[in-house]
Amino acid sequence: MSILKVFTEVLRFLKDDALKTIRSHPEGGEFTASDFTWVMTVPESLTDFRKQFMKEAAAQAGLVTDATKDKLMFVLESEAALTWCLKLQPDGFITQNHSRDSQDQPAGAAEPDTSWNDPAGGQEVVQFTVKPEETKVLLETQRDGKRYLVVDCGGKNERSHFTVHEVLEGGALKLHEAFGIYCGGKHVDGKFQQFLIEIFSDKVWNEYEQNFPNEVQKMMYDFSRLKQVDEDVQISCPGNLVMLAQKQKEIQIDDGSIRISREKLKTFYDKSLQEITNKLREILNKNLNIGFIVLVGGLAESQILRQHITDQFGRQYKVLCPLRPQEAILKGAVELGRNPEMVEPQRKRPAWFRCWS
Repeated sequence: MSILKVFTEVLRFLKDDALKTIRSHPEGGEFTASDFTWVMTVPESLTDFRKQFMKEAAAQAGLVTDATKDKLMFVLESEAALTWCLKLQPDGFITQNHSRDSQDQPAGAAEPDTSWNDPAGGQEVVQFTVKPEETKVLLETQRDGKRYLVVDCGGKNERSHFTVHEVLEGGALKLHEAFGIYCGGKHVDGKFQQFLIEIFSDKVWNEYEQNFPNEVQKMMYDFSRLKQVDEDVQISCPGNLVMLAQKQKEIQIDDGSIRISREKLKTFYDKSLQEITNKLREILNKNLNIGFIVLVGGLAESQILRQHITDQFGRQYKVLCPLRPQEAILKGAVELGRNPEMVEPQRKRPAWFRCWS
């Protein structure tokens, strides 16, 4: 099946599902795709070929037509994420005092504390008093002219993206620098798979991947949840994998689970953390007047990654990570779709920002 067909059907499903959900609401109404502006988030490395590819997929999927082509919009993932972060109050960010459960609370509902690092005390929480009627965002009023270095730590991607942004007068964002390296969450997943191969052998694992691909996908999904913690973990071992292993007399599993020590789990991150740290140091040494490091994306949910970045850079820069960082790009994209003026004026934007222009 062609890649264009795959992208088209994925977009078609998302469009149909969104419309179905809206229509099922008592006040949803009979909306069609043409009633909406469709915002697609893209990495900073988007090429003209990929732009045309995605535009064609969106048209074939029915998101837009020739008459509504101005309702398809591309925005940078980093700008979307930072747009959302700039709207948050202090309790909208993860701190050492936030539990995993607190991440399920909407921004503004969590206990009042802050994402500002406290290198000296570590666990001490700095309290902020923010009046409900106050309209200025805390980050906006305290930025002191410093720029934001956004690190998009893709949870399932090969690449991580680093972008430097300035908040202009009036709140619009200006992109200064963009970098990308191959150190995303996919590398951590790969280390986990290598660990499984060490346990079960290449022969058993290859047979399992070939015969039970859905179960492999489920195991990787379960692992993505375990990646968030910095402690000993255990993951369920599917019965079919146990049977294959016992058939080959490779391993004996008694309770149906695989235990991974905290120390072993941290080794899965070694290469990614090293690459991210090296790239951050390279960027920060450019004297770009950076004051904040903002972590977003799926891998940013990992306590191991957040603690490492804080340990390495928290004494000189404020390290921020929104609650549910994987959703920051999505929510920011909605904000930019509603208020495209929150980035630089369109005449200064790359040609693909409004992709049909």
